[in-house]
Amino acid sequence: MKKNGLALLLFTLILVIVSCKKDNSDLPIEYKFVLLDTLGNEKTVFNEGENIIFSFQVINKGLEDQFLENFLPNNDFFRIYQPTTNEETLDYGIPYDVICEIGYFTIPANDTLEINCPWVNSENNNFYFSCLITDTALHETFLPIGNFYTNFEQSFKIADIKTETKHFKINFTIK
Repeated sequence: MKKNGLALLLFTLILVIVSCKKDNSDLPIEYKFVLLDTLGNEKTVFNEGENIIFSFQVINKGLEDQFLENFLPNNDFFRIYQPTTNEETLDYGIPYDVICEIGYFTIPANDTLEINCPWVNSENNNFYFSCLITDTALHETFLPIGNFYTNFEQSFKIADIKTETKHFKINFTIK
C-alpha cells in the first residue's frame, strides 16, 4: 500500500514539474509587422512617390526583461514582391544592403524592440536599426503604381524557448 502511495506521489510530483515548464504560450511576447508612412502612421495604401517604412516590432508585455537571440531573417526580411497578370512575381529586392549579426537583443519589460527601415534611403530619416546597413547611394527609387506584398517566415528564440515558425505578410498598394 505504501509503495503505491509513494509511486503515485512521485508520479504526481513529476507531472507537476513537467507541466510547470514554460512553453511558447507562456511567453509574454507579441510580434507586429506593419508598414508606416514617414509620419509613423500605419497604412497599406501609399501615394506614388511616398516613402514606405517597414516596421517589425517585438513587444514584451511581461514584467521581466527578455532576450531575443539573433533572429534577423535571411534575404526575405522587408523584401517586396509584385504579382503580375501572368501568374509570375516580380522581386523588387530589399531596402538595405547588409544585415549584421548581434548575439542578443534586449527587450525591456513592458517595452518594444522596433526595427524600422525605409524603402527609399534618405539622410533626413533616422529609421535604420543598428543591424540594417545601407549604402546611401542605393535605394533611391520609389515603387511604381501597383499592388505589392512583403512577407517572411521566422521562428524566434527567447529565454531558451524556440517558437513555432511565424508567418508575416502585408499586402499593400501604391496609387
